Amino acid sequence: PGCFTMYRIFCDSDFHPLISDDKVFQCYRRNDIESLHEKNLYHLGEDRMLTTLLLKHFPDMRLSFVPWAVCWTIVPDTFWVLLSQRRRWINSTFHNMLELLKVRTMCGCCCLSMKLIVVLDMISTLILPASVVYATSFVYVVFWEKEPFSATTLILYGIIFGVQFLVFVVRGRLDYIFWFLVYFVLGIPVFYFVLPLYSFWRMDDLSWGSTRQVAAAPAAPAPPSPAKPQAAA
Repeated sequence: PGCFTMYRIFCDSDFHPLISDDKVFQCYRRNDIESLHEKNLYHLGEDRMLTTLLLKHFPDMRLSFVPWAVCWTIVPDTFWVLLSQRRRWINSTFHNMLELLKVRTMCGCCCLSMKLIVVLDMISTLILPASVVYATSFVYVVFWEKEPFSATTLILYGIIFGVQFLVFVVRGRLDYIFWFLVYFVLGIPVFYFVLPLYSFWRMDDLSWGSTRQVAAAPAAPAPPSPAKPQAAA
């Protein structure tokens, strides 16, 4: 959850305050942020942190997805703006997952719990660059070096991509296959290798970059200067 999140101010049943609760407000209004972990939480991912605070204080409530909601945003129009945006998103999301591990009221039992999902999500974020390197080396060894390959690995890759192609065919969106191939060739190296490495390398960069710059208002015209009195001849 992030910017496209709608919160209830009060509970429907007993009108108990939710996002307006004093406990949530006191935690959210902190100004003693010192550690790098907290700075990534409150300075870069304050919208995600607000959701985490609500889950901590109201574990009996739930989050739900509204499929018919329509939202608008301004997407990055240059690669450098995208780089700045993903740096904030990846770092703030990773640190928020660390906070979610502290929540003791997450659903599930033992290994079958949401904490396991959070841990797996954290691990997958950390190993994304290594997975791209492994996949590239696998393709090179198999198709260029003509080395024998593991049938199990080939089957796993076939299932991963085959299911995606099957979804496109079933939904009748064959044009998506072309864009999927474009994303596979150009997008995966950027989103799975370049952006995660750049984000973790610049974890101490707490700037928002160019994604939230507001154009300055045009300067008001200067008032006309009063006419100087002229001496009589």
